[in-house]
Amino acid sequence: MAVWVFGTIYYQDHKKRKQLLATPTLNNISVRAINGTDPVRIDDWSSSEVVGKLYEGLYTYHCFKRPFELVPNLAEAMPTVSSDGLIYTFKIKQGVLFQDDICFPNGKGRELKAADFVFSFKRIVDPKNTVPYLGLIDGKIKGLDGWKQDSNYAQEVEGLKALDDYTLQITLTEPWVLFLNFLAMPAAFVVPKEAVVHYGPEFLNHPVGTGPFMLEGGFNPQVKQLTFVKNPTFREVLFPTEGDALYRPMIEAYAGKRLPLVDKVVTDIIVEEQPRWLKMRNGEIDIQQVNDAGFILGLTGSKGELLPEWSKKNLVLDQVPGARTELFVYNHNHEIFKNLYVRQAMSMAFDRATYNQKFYKGTAQVAQSLVPPILMDDVNGLVDPYGYNLERAKEYLTKAGFPGGKGFPVVTLDTRSETSYKDKAEFFAQCMAHIGIQVQVVTNIWTELYNKFTKGATMMHTLTWSADYPDPCTFFDLLMNKQLAGLQYENTTFNGLFHNAMKTVNQAERKRLYIELNKMVAAEVPMICAVHPSLQTLHYNWVNNVPCNDFSASLDAYRAVDMAQKVKATK
Repeated sequence: MAVWVFGTIYYQDHKKRKQLLATPTLNNISVRAINGTDPVRIDDWSSSEVVGKLYEGLYTYHCFKRPFELVPNLAEAMPTVSSDGLIYTFKIKQGVLFQDDICFPNGKGRELKAADFVFSFKRIVDPKNTVPYLGLIDGKIKGLDGWKQDSNYAQEVEGLKALDDYTLQITLTEPWVLFLNFLAMPAAFVVPKEAVVHYGPEFLNHPVGTGPFMLEGGFNPQVKQLTFVKNPTFREVLFPTEGDALYRPMIEAYAGKRLPLVDKVVTDIIVEEQPRWLKMRNGEIDIQQVNDAGFILGLTGSKGELLPEWSKKNLVLDQVPGARTELFVYNHNHEIFKNLYVRQAMSMAFDRATYNQKFYKGTAQVAQSLVPPILMDDVNGLVDPYGYNLERAKEYLTKAGFPGGKGFPVVTLDTRSETSYKDKAEFFAQCMAHIGIQVQVVTNIWTELYNKFTKGATMMHTLTWSADYPDPCTFFDLLMNKQLAGLQYENTTFNGLFHNAMKTVNQAERKRLYIELNKMVAAEVPMICAVHPSLQTLHYNWVNNVPCNDFSASLDAYRAVDMAQKVKATK
């Protein structure tokens, strides 16, 4: 049992203190229920954090470099690519082992082979699997689209070949400039055929990967705590020796050390904000992301800095720009939102600056466009043409045919049930009331909200979209895929321009097309872009190495816990 006294945590069980010192352990939190551990099924960040400890892909992102840099992971190096941009040849690292599991002969994990990637890529398009990111790869690999008609794993695919045990060759149907970025996503992580066959439908609860950690006892969706232990057969991966100046102290301290740096990671699954804070305050949690937590407002000053009374209690708040955009989404199946003047009027009625101060104490960036500045540094000075302007909003609502809101239907706004989300939705409703539009807030648990908007069952809903990879196109995908964010939006001009950008190898030309797409979104207002929230991580000062980004599936292998300092603070 632990007791909080004047900023120090006192453990009444001395045996527990000794155990703490003996086993370097990181205690953290997942703020959402976990959607199993099958990489192809993952559709949220919390589940990615779990899967990223267990599985790996050909590539990953250097967690200490900005701009973000794609680096080899299970691949030996970057691939060789044919002159037409269609044929990619990858060399697979030798000596990589799948973790020990009963699905293998004698329970001993075997070596990773190129054929495992062939099998894993087939699983992505197998109709028997529910794959949220299928749209990114569907039709992109030669012959794979035809293969899924029969889904016979013994049948060869023309564009997917293991040339030998350590050489993988993939042939695309057309140039795809972000193909390598896709390979760093959980959907492209490699799994062994033996595990999928042995466990059948239960494979999602029995992870067997090559990653730095193993999930103790497998996955149980009813359990509210997950324990990851160091994978004893994990290959030698060393802490980086280079990175940005921001991370220089941690690089100097840990460069060359073997990963992972802790023996155990314990993750509590806590959806409600208050219990999360209480566990953190009691010293049961070492670190948690607090991007959407309302309680962080009570811990910070007017500029979002951690108040001295909390920093004295060994707490640290790290903040970095995030590759995410907070949205109020129109469902364009509703006739009212097909009226451009309506969309523009509502956008101008929304006070983003006050919203930023009220809910983020100014630490977020007021959105001038859909794409966060961290992903598009040059937007030609784009300023949201339909930013906050109450009088102009009233004029546009009159142009739309609803002077003073007369005759405008009641808008239902679906949001998540946590207090911070409900408060934000209520603020939006207050803004709309100023131009005569009545908004009724409807709360849902996350799974209900997700099911609603993907099926087009909302009128409006809130959504924070995080980039899947460090490229603006991950935001433009929201408009291309009608179900992805529940927009149900169609714009053939936009679609054609986006398709051209995805085939454009020349970076300067692709950037020009991105800027044009971004301006088109700003003019069309298919959704209301609110702010770009920063990534905020609250942790105790005995946790070292806290790089934060939206792209690394898991960073826990790089994090260290100074157990001596932790035990000293908990005497």
